[in-house]
Amino acid sequence: MDNFKTLKAKLNAQGYRLTPQRQLIFEIFQTLPTGSHVSAESVHLLLVERGEAISLSTVYRILKIMTNMRIIREVELAQKQKHYELNTISTHHHLVCVQCHQIIEFENNSIVQQGLKQVEKMGLQLIDCKFTLQTICPEALQRGWPTISSNWVCPRLIKAEKGKISKHQQLDLNTDIKEKPECRIELKEQCIVVYTPHDEIGNCQHRAKLIPGWRFSRTDKTWHFPLEKASEVINLFPGYEVDPKILDN
Repeated sequence: MDNFKTLKAKLNAQGYRLTPQRQLIFEIFQTLPTGSHVSAESVHLLLVERGEAISLSTVYRILKIMTNMRIIREVELAQKQKHYELNTISTHHHLVCVQCHQIIEFENNSIVQQGLKQVEKMGLQLIDCKFTLQTICPEALQRGWPTISSNWVCPRLIKAEKGKISKHQQLDLNTDIKEKPECRIELKEQCIVVYTPHDEIGNCQHRAKLIPGWRFSRTDKTWHFPLEKASEVINLFPGYEVDPKILDN
């Protein structure tokens, strides 16, 4: 996908228009460094930083359309967390810690070359190549993984979440946005409350049911979990903004 003219033609061929919002999101991917991949939440944050008025649910919908059309590629690197990148056959691959979800990229041309040999031998055409190694970080190994207490949260994950919180707090001071962001985890009356985009509630249901003691509030469309399940909730909803009070407990 080289330019907006090609993007517009591809969208039109599928019955879609090149709306300003779709163009903005495509621009985000065009300006990312080669080999970069971002979550829907990160795309939304980048747009907000630019002063664009766009909801997270709209970002999700546009990413879904572009993924279905193979304009961008969906990469599920960490547990239950999806990232996106431009859909090109690349030589960068990923090491992912299944405990703290840290992602480390590495380059290897031979993986693509071996893949090309196999598909050519079978008369096929290569359209994608992804290689992901699931790993465990040193911190989790030192704690005795896999027999780690359910209350333990990896320092890497806490550091990443605090960084996101700091960034969101700075945005609140520099913008006129009054509405609380979607995709957040809060502490309320000794209960962990998870806010998800309304159009993603169905997709989140299977995740919520993995944690005992959950309940769904039909009043404000939120998920509620016992306080002692905080680390499990954070791990199950990676990329969500986390209330600092949860991390301090």
